[in-house]
Amino acid sequence: MNLQDDFSDWFKFPDYSKQDGRKLPGVYVLAHFNKKLSSPPLLISKNIIYIGETTQQSIHKRLYQFSNSAFKRKNGHSGGWTYSDKFLNNKSTENIPSNLYVSILPIDRPVKESKAYIKYVERLLIWEYFKTQKDYPACNTA
Repeated sequence: MNLQDDFSDWFKFPDYSKQDGRKLPGVYVLAHFNKKLSSPPLLISKNIIYIGETTQQSIHKRLYQFSNSAFKRKNGHSGGWTYSDKFLNNKSTENIPSNLYVSILPIDRPVKESKAYIKYVERLLIWEYFKTQKDYPACNTA
């Protein structure tokens, strides 16, 4: 299954609130790059730092929660806390790192099908990443 063609192009993290599909549930991938890469996104790149999903809320809301936890150290997203720990020395910041990029896969299907598919895609991406990199992305604990 080649999912990378279904994901959005990479965009800078602060731009998540402007993306088409942000109001839908789905899968999202965060990565660190020194410059924007060409698309489609390579979803097993060693630059990937987090693979996440949301089935009960929008991608926009979940990325907002990541932001709150990662940059303001507020509750809401365990991956955001891990990001703060690993990349920001456990400190709040007003400056979102310029090398943080996101790619999203919004899912617009009936609720039961959507939930099953989203969970499948997230786990598949983590598995494919693990097979290639021999570890989890830095902010995925398992």
